[in-house]
Amino acid sequence: MTSVLHQSGDAGVVDPRGSRRDPPRTYQVRTYGCQMNVHDSERLAGLMEAAGYRRAEAGADADVVVFNTCAVRENADNKLYGNLSHLAPRKQADPQMQIAVGGCLAQKDRDAVLRRAPWVDVVFGTHNIGSLPTLLERARHNRTAQVEIAESLQQFPSTLPATRESAYAAWVSISVGCNNTCSFCIVPSLRGKERDRRPEDILSEVRSLVDQGVLEITLLGQNVNAYGVSFADPGVPRDRGAFAALLRACGRIDGLERVRFTSPHPAEFTDDVIEAMAQTPNVCPALHMPLQSGSDRILRAMRRSYRAERYLGILDRVRQAMPHAAITTDIIVG
Repeated sequence: MTSVLHQSGDAGVVDPRGSRRDPPRTYQVRTYGCQMNVHDSERLAGLMEAAGYRRAEAGADADVVVFNTCAVRENADNKLYGNLSHLAPRKQADPQMQIAVGGCLAQKDRDAVLRRAPWVDVVFGTHNIGSLPTLLERARHNRTAQVEIAESLQQFPSTLPATRESAYAAWVSISVGCNNTCSFCIVPSLRGKERDRRPEDILSEVRSLVDQGVLEITLLGQNVNAYGVSFADPGVPRDRGAFAALLRACGRIDGLERVRFTSPHPAEFTDDVIEAMAQTPNVCPALHMPLQSGSDRILRAMRRSYRAERYLGILDRVRQAMPHAAITTDIIVG
């Protein structure tokens, strides 16, 4: 019966008792921005499927379109509102269709989303993505838009159900938020102060993923090598060596072939992380560490708490420990 229920275009399904049920509503998640948004979108998809929705087939119009937005990338708002305008005629022709806007731009713009696109049904923020199915149902029942923006994290997204894009690679969030105050970055005000997950919770998730056939994980955080200084659980003591220890612990998980991480911050990059990378066979010899500028004057203006000499010193030590390491960076110009 399940296979019939998931066929697209089915006008209705007759269950064994002879009653007719409507086919499940379909959804589509559109993701803008960073890897953390990709991670969160997999959770949004998992929530939708757990609530009885199914993913729309490629090229088909979805009953529910969810935008997981970015507030950092250039023209992020123009991209969102342009796509919302494109959907307005569909919404007018089919009032049962629903549109939801979440992510960083929703956290920033809040009610302004509805002022600019009044045909949107749901607006939710970065701290309460688990509320999406409830908000969609409430909007449908009440026939009025629902805006719910939480001011602090309600639940680690990693604890929510997920529908992943890859069967063999997975994103694993080790923290949310950021304690830095870079002048060019809005992320701390949208995702809050850093909160770290307990190491045993992260490792339990990784083991579960490996049991499901995942071969590669990427550890995610706004500043992964600050992991250990802001545990959400007050019972876990601060530990500045926690990230290196986490890498080594991942190396002891049978069946896990590759471990990556993003993004580290030069100010808190320590030699124990370099040693863990070099000594743990399944940790990839790859480092993406944003420089942002090679000018100390500009770095001070950016409120980046390191200088070019420190950054180059880290690269020298990485090269010494891993001569063939792949090293990439971000630089802001203009």
